[in-house]
Amino acid sequence: MVRPLDGECAPAPDLSQSIVKRLVYMYGAVTLSELNRFLDTESIDTDDRKHEIRARWRDAAERFQRLTEAEAGIPDTVATRPLPPEAADYITELQKSPALVNTFSNFPLTFELVEIDKVVAAQRTVHLDFVEHVKVTYTHSTQNLLRRCLDPEQDPTPLSVGRTGPNFITVSSSNRKLRFLGVHERPYRADAMDGLRPAGQPVHAVILLVGYGTETVNMYRVGKRLVLSNGFHRLNALRALGILYAPAAIQHVTYPDIELPPTIQDLPREYLIKAPRPALMKDFYDPQLICEIRQRGFVKVVQIGWGINESKVPR
Repeated sequence: MVRPLDGECAPAPDLSQSIVKRLVYMYGAVTLSELNRFLDTESIDTDDRKHEIRARWRDAAERFQRLTEAEAGIPDTVATRPLPPEAADYITELQKSPALVNTFSNFPLTFELVEIDKVVAAQRTVHLDFVEHVKVTYTHSTQNLLRRCLDPEQDPTPLSVGRTGPNFITVSSSNRKLRFLGVHERPYRADAMDGLRPAGQPVHAVILLVGYGTETVNMYRVGKRLVLSNGFHRLNALRALGILYAPAAIQHVTYPDIELPPTIQDLPREYLIKAPRPALMKDFYDPQLICEIRQRGFVKVVQIGWGINESKVPR
């Protein structure tokens, strides 16, 4: 397993204790109806603050429209560079990671340095508290940059787990990427189930897994453009620190209409891969396109249940 350098991936702050989150919203790239819906459902700002944001929206939208016209085709000019020679041993070790191999098995994969500004942004929001956490815990060096961006398993956000019914377990986390990771089955081994006291003689085990996705910063390469799939906050933080190029795992997509999901992160696939000038990472550093919103703290909840059917059937 690839492990972070000491002190380089300190555990994320327990945001579940935060009553209010600070959120940057790229409102220049949305319609007025989208903005209204977002403010109604996500913002806990005062009515006066919401009115101010709505009043400034038209200028932001006009600014974004001018960019879409003046910079048509700019996402197809994103620059990439080879990783430095000193990254070779790290990449060799990284490619042995089962988490990375299993996650990125559907497309040809390369590791490259990517120009952050021109990467297509597949979401409209960034949580400022987490960006600040990344910034203050990052110490620059080639190895630290590689590991901060490419390690598939970094320190996870703590979970809360409880039995909430005879056949239900509920898991919660302040990390919105909490999800069910699938069902696995294998022959039962007593040494792998330390402390378990089954009622009977176990023969086979069915395992339900919950946790987080792979942490590697990764993108889809569609034609000449790169669409960010994971690592949004880290790239935002690194760019704020003055880093122009960051390591990323690049998944090479040949047939996007059938190989990519209809929605990537928050936005439609067709917009991200076909619009002449969709929203880019650099738009989040343009004060005319963004506004700050306060959002109520949340926890992500996943409930896992199971059922049993027993019957006799002919052989």
